[in-house]
Amino acid sequence: MKRHFSSMIIASTVLVGSVSIPVTTNEVSAAAVQQKQIVLKEKTLVNGQEKMIEFIVLNKKKLYSATTLAHFFSAKATYDQKTKSYIFTKENGKQRISIILKADSNIAVTNNKKVTLSVPTKLVGKSVYVDPKPFIQALGGDLFIGKNLFISTNGLIKFETAKLNINGELSKVDKMKWNGKELYSVRDLAKAFSLSIKLDQNNQVILSKKNQNVTFKLDQNTIIKNGKSIKGNTLPINVNGTIYADLKDLVTAFDGDLLTLSSGIFVSTQGLLGGDTYNPQWINSSTLMVTNETETDSSTYLISTKAKNILKKLGIAEITVSPNGERAVFSDESGFVSLIDLSTYKVNVLNEEDDAAKFEFVWSPDGTKIFFIHGDKSDKISSINIHDGSISKVYQDSFAYKSDLRLSPDGKKLLYSVGKEGTTKYSDDKNTDVDGIDLTDTEAQLYVLPLEDSEIKPIQITNSKDNKVFPSFLKNGNIIFTSYDIEGNKLPILYQVDSKNQSTSLVSNKDIISSVVTAQGKIMILTAESNGMFMISEVDVASKKLIEIAQTKLVLTSFSVSNDGKSIAVTTPGENGEKIMVLSNGSFEPLTK
Repeated sequence: MKRHFSSMIIASTVLVGSVSIPVTTNEVSAAAVQQKQIVLKEKTLVNGQEKMIEFIVLNKKKLYSATTLAHFFSAKATYDQKTKSYIFTKENGKQRISIILKADSNIAVTNNKKVTLSVPTKLVGKSVYVDPKPFIQALGGDLFIGKNLFISTNGLIKFETAKLNINGELSKVDKMKWNGKELYSVRDLAKAFSLSIKLDQNNQVILSKKNQNVTFKLDQNTIIKNGKSIKGNTLPINVNGTIYADLKDLVTAFDGDLLTLSSGIFVSTQGLLGGDTYNPQWINSSTLMVTNETETDSSTYLISTKAKNILKKLGIAEITVSPNGERAVFSDESGFVSLIDLSTYKVNVLNEEDDAAKFEFVWSPDGTKIFFIHGDKSDKISSINIHDGSISKVYQDSFAYKSDLRLSPDGKKLLYSVGKEGTTKYSDDKNTDVDGIDLTDTEAQLYVLPLEDSEIKPIQITNSKDNKVFPSFLKNGNIIFTSYDIEGNKLPILYQVDSKNQSTSLVSNKDIISSVVTAQGKIMILTAESNGMFMISEVDVASKKLIEIAQTKLVLTSFSVSNDGKSIAVTTPGENGEKIMVLSNGSFEPLTK
C-alpha cells in the first residue's frame, strides 16, 4: 500500500535572518536516537531562486530532506507501507525517473538499479534525509555545496575560466554553468567596462561609472539602470563571494554589444555604431572610414575592425581617402577644399577662394593632385594642387551632370560618365505649356580624357542604350563597367573595353550587384546567386572564370577591398538603413548595427 507523505511540521516561530533554524519533529514516540536528532532549516538557491530546506547533521555530515529536494524537481513522493520504502518519481518527457529509499540504508534503487550511497539515509519523524548529491543527480540535476546548497534542476553545475574577446583582445573571465545557462563573473566584466562594484547589506549589487549607475538584487532578475527597470534574462547569484550574472544582461545594461561570432563571443564595451552606415573606405587593413547618418546627424567615422569601436568621429559628411591612407580630402558647404591628416586629425584648408560646388574627389597615384567634378551643373572637371591649393580647369563642355570620375593607375587618363539632357516639348508657340520631355539618346555614355594630349578632348568609348555603372580602369589601361538593361529584363553584363574601344563580355550569366577593381588590379564582383546566396568572386580575365572569395546568406548591397587586398567590407540592410560587416575567417562579422 502506497500513501503520500509530507515533510516535517515546521515550528511556527522562526528566527528571521538565521542561517540554520531548528524544527520540531511530529513523532514524539520515535526511537531515542530520533528524538535527540535536531532538524534545522537553511536557505538554498534553486535555479537562482531562494528556497528553504530542512536538514540534519549526522557525524558532521549534512543530510537533507528528500521530500523537499524532490519538490524542487516537481517529483512525486510516496510511501509504500508494505516494503517500508520511500518512492520518488518524476516524468521527464517519455522518460520516467524513479528513486526508492529505505530508512537507515546505504542502498538506493534508481530506475531499477541498485546504487550504493556513501552515507546511509536517516529517518527523522516521517521524513527521510539523504546525502543530496546522488539524489539530485539521479533526478537529472546537479549541486554545488558552498556556504549554502546551489541546486540546478537542469544539467550540471560547472566552474570554468572562459576566454572572451573584449574589444578585440582575449580576456579570461570566470564562468559558471548553471541550470543549462552560463553566468559570468560580474567582477571580471566590471573590470573590462572600467566599473566600480560593491555589494551592499541588502544583497544589492551596485555598478557605477561616471554618470551611469546600474543595480540589481541577487534574488531578482530586474536591473535598475539610471532609475529605469530592465528585465533580465537570468537571476544573478553569489557563490562564496563571487557574483555571477547573465552576460547579455550586463553588457546591455552598460550600452555595450554582445556578438556571437564563429570565433567565439565578442564583447564591445563601447557598443557598435548605429544608424544608416555606408560607403566603407579602407584606411589600412584594420581601419575603416564610413559615412553614418542618423535622424539628427550626418558624419564620418573611423572604426577599428579588430576592436569594433569608434576611433574618431569627424564632423564631415563626405571624405575621400588618399591612396596611402594618410590623408583625406573634403569640401564643406561653402565649397572650400580641406585636407585632414588621419593620424593627427588636424584639418588644413587648401582653398577658400573658390566657392563653387565640388564632387567626386579622385587622388592622383602620387598623392600630389586631386581631380574633381566642378560647378553647380557638374559640367567641368578640375584639379587642385595639395601643396599650394591652386585649382586648375582640366576640361569643360556643355554636357552637364558628369559623374563616375575615375583616374587611370598611371595618372594619365580620366574616365567619366555623362549623357545629353532631355529636350523639353511645348504644346504652344510661346513655349509656356510643357507637353513632355524627349529623352531620346540621353542615355549616359562613358568618355576617356587623355590628360597628356596637347589638346585635351574626350573620347567616347560607348554608344549604347543601357545603364553603365561601376566604371573602372585596369592596370593595363583597359576599362571595365557593368551594363544593366534599362527594362530590367536581362541579366547584367560585365564588359571590358580595350585601347581600341573594342568591348568584350567577361561575365554575362550572373546577377551582378556591384564590381570593384582592387589596388592590385584584380576584378571582383558581387552577385546574387539563384540559390539565394550572395557571392563575392574574382574574375579571371583570360579564362573568364570566377574564383569564389566568399559566400553568405546575408543580403549584400556593396563591398570594398583594402589596399593590400586582404580585407573586405560589405554593406547589408539593417534596422536603421545600411550596416557594415567585415569578412573574417570565412564569415561576415558586424562592425556597425
